[in-house]
Amino acid sequence: MRAMPKAQSTAHLTRRLPRQLMVLLRQLGRMSDEAGIRLYLVGGVVRDLLLKREIWDLDLTIEGDGIAFARLVADRYGAGLAVFDRFATARLTFSNGLKVDIASTRSESYVKPAALPNVQPATLQEDLYRRDFTINAMALQLNAEQFGQLYDPYGGQRDLKAKLIRVLHEGSFIDDPTRIFRAIRFVERFGFALELKTSQLLKQAAATNMIANLSGPRLANEIFLLMQEGDPSRAIESLKRRNLLRFLHPQLRDGKQVRRLIMSLPRALAWWKQQCPGQRVNRGLLYLMTIVSSAGTSIRRAIARRLQLSTRETTALEWAGDKTGLAAKILLRRRDMLPSEVYRLLLNMPDEAVALVMAKGLTFTRKEGVRPLRMRLLRFMKQDRSMTTIVNGEDLKRLGLKPGPHFKTILDRLLDERLDGRITGVAQERDRARTLVERYG
Repeated sequence: MRAMPKAQSTAHLTRRLPRQLMVLLRQLGRMSDEAGIRLYLVGGVVRDLLLKREIWDLDLTIEGDGIAFARLVADRYGAGLAVFDRFATARLTFSNGLKVDIASTRSESYVKPAALPNVQPATLQEDLYRRDFTINAMALQLNAEQFGQLYDPYGGQRDLKAKLIRVLHEGSFIDDPTRIFRAIRFVERFGFALELKTSQLLKQAAATNMIANLSGPRLANEIFLLMQEGDPSRAIESLKRRNLLRFLHPQLRDGKQVRRLIMSLPRALAWWKQQCPGQRVNRGLLYLMTIVSSAGTSIRRAIARRLQLSTRETTALEWAGDKTGLAAKILLRRRDMLPSEVYRLLLNMPDEAVALVMAKGLTFTRKEGVRPLRMRLLRFMKQDRSMTTIVNGEDLKRLGLKPGPHFKTILDRLLDERLDGRITGVAQERDRARTLVERYG
């Protein structure tokens, strides 16, 4: 490993930070001086500063005991603290929601491909060398006298200017196959290209079965991160081109219908954001649902097991197939559909499935023909979904009905009549409940 080059004075970079973050980093730099340790801002945040992109969370590294320093910071600022001893890392959560990761500089070794790494204390240069790509292997020092000095031992600035994604060593994708997905993500996010040797190494690694050795949560995390990019369609095409979807399921196939659905999703998401601003959908999950929308039930269930998805995510994948397509066709084409029928059709769908109904509807018809679908979904999401009856089970008991299946029948009937406007007030609903109790009692 070559010697660490001289640091560059790039204090102007830190001036691109929001003032609140700048103040915090200077305070942390002074704390590290008091503790007699060297503190650095590292990784993606340095890359984004150089690219003049928005900064979200911060990654810091210490030449020393990062966890001990994180405890000092947590005590001083009253921040929440989570410690990950295996990786010599701690995560701080400040009262304003800011997340800061603090780690000890370390090197990593891998017992076998796709395994989690073994960690050993190391120098800053060794710490930067263990990272995925040169553009993420830079550091800014935060100690007071060296504040803003840039360390770039592997040519990260050069590759940023050339718009290249370059691994730091030939075994990078073998050590950690998640870097295959990360490379695709950065290519699409920044509009960069893979450096020639990196492209060859990625192709070789993708042709092996190393990705199959990744745990479900690690693979799911990379898939969801890819799907949460600004325009995931290009990343999805890259996965298909490299035959990487086989690691979700060997029988997962692409088709014209899936491609059309992927192209309609941005419009559906824009509609959702405008009309349902308080109800956020999981974009990563929604794009995954789209990818598997033409697969059979058994394949979708196998993918959910492979990725070890949560119960909610597994349920969403269940809705990704024909049921949402059928719902879209019904909502588009049935002219005499009552609000209660719309309610019953959509009631059990997670939000992502409702958004998928809109996306599928957009593939079935021209924009001007989607109005019935849009209006019915809008009423359901904004009004009918939260509607309840005033009469409840206790009221039915007081009216003389014994507990049993008729309770649900009556309450469902009352709700349907409220949704359809046949019941408009409290007294009317109570009278109707009394009539139904006499019928079923």
